[in-house]
Amino acid sequence: MAAFVYSYYTADDAVIEQINSSAELHPGFLFTSRGDKVIKVCSTSEFASHKADLVSTEKGNVHKLTLLGMTCFRCVNAISAVVKDLPVLSYTISLEGKDGRFILSEGVDINMIVSIINAMGTKFTASVQ
Repeated sequence: MAAFVYSYYTADDAVIEQINSSAELHPGFLFTSRGDKVIKVCSTSEFASHKADLVSTEKGNVHKLTLLGMTCFRCVNAISAVVKDLPVLSYTISLEGKDGRFILSEGVDINMIVSIINAMGTKFTASVQ
C-alpha cells in the first residue's frame, strides 16, 4: 500500500499535539511518529496542517511486520534504536500488538529490515505479515 509521510517542524509541543489530533481524524490516517521538534504524519491520502512548517513530503510503501519476543518498552526501544538508523521513512512499533508498521522508500526491501532485527540476537523474531 502506498503512503505519504508529511514532516512538520515546530518548537511548540502544543502545536505537535494539535497536529497529532487533527491527523487522527483525517481519512487515510495510518500513524504519527515524533522526534525532537518534528512530527511525521503518515497517511494514505493527502494531509495538510498550517500550524507548523512542512519540511518534507515523501512517498513510500507500508509494510507490516510481526515482532515476537518483545516483553516491555525497553524491547521496543532496543528495536527502535536499530531501525532509526535504517532507510525507513517512518515507523511505529506496538508492544501490545507485537507488530510494527514501516514506511519504506521505493526500492528498499522490507526483508533487509527483517534480517537486521533478527540479527539483533535470539530474543527478537521479525517476519513479514
